[in-house]
Amino acid sequence: MEIDVNNSIPQNLSIKGWKNMPIRENHEPLIPLNDFAEKYITVKSQYFEQKIAGALEICYCREGLAKKLVEAAKYLPQGYKFLVWDVWRPTTVQRALFEKHKKELRSKNPDIEEALLLKKTERYVSVPSTDSDKPSPHLTGGAIDITIIDSKGNELQMGTEFDYFGERAKTDYYELYCSSENDLKFQKNRRLLYNLLTHFGFTNYPEEWWHYDYGNQFWASLTKRKAFYGGVLNI
Repeated sequence: MEIDVNNSIPQNLSIKGWKNMPIRENHEPLIPLNDFAEKYITVKSQYFEQKIAGALEICYCREGLAKKLVEAAKYLPQGYKFLVWDVWRPTTVQRALFEKHKKELRSKNPDIEEALLLKKTERYVSVPSTDSDKPSPHLTGGAIDITIIDSKGNELQMGTEFDYFGERAKTDYYELYCSSENDLKFQKNRRLLYNLLTHFGFTNYPEEWWHYDYGNQFWASLTKRKAFYGGVLNI
């Protein structure tokens, strides 16, 4: 099977209305990804390393997502792997990240109205939830923060760091603004990640080049299918 990994990343994709997408939970288990397929996947739990309260060293994900990830990894260049930063995220961690980003935005915009502040916060960090029928994406075990490493273990350059909250984080940014050799490199690397994962059934959150989904409401809003991963409150 051939996959054109240099296809342009689509523009103007939207997940508007994602919270209204119905969920038909399939009760697929969460599994530890750390030792699932070391030939293809490396795990580096970012929020555990950042010492965020409640973050786990082991990254758990839905079994179906893990299998899809391995399928996609087999088409990476020789010696390359996926590097996973985060998948299932406990509500305590989601709340800590949400409040941190909200506080940062308020400090930069002290007179901002609360409704607008919440909207801006949600652009990059979803509202924490303890409702399995109305989950934040990472609570489902079907959202994954991911990049690619080469045969020497170096991360491919994507134009921003993980959790960079700005315009350059948009997945299609270098489709629109590409005027240097570095820009071309970022574009090529993002296309590789995007085309491999979407070919095997993932969708991408357009505001973040590193965030992909399978089976949850983000995914459902883009595929126009029913979500089958609801929230998982505890392991």
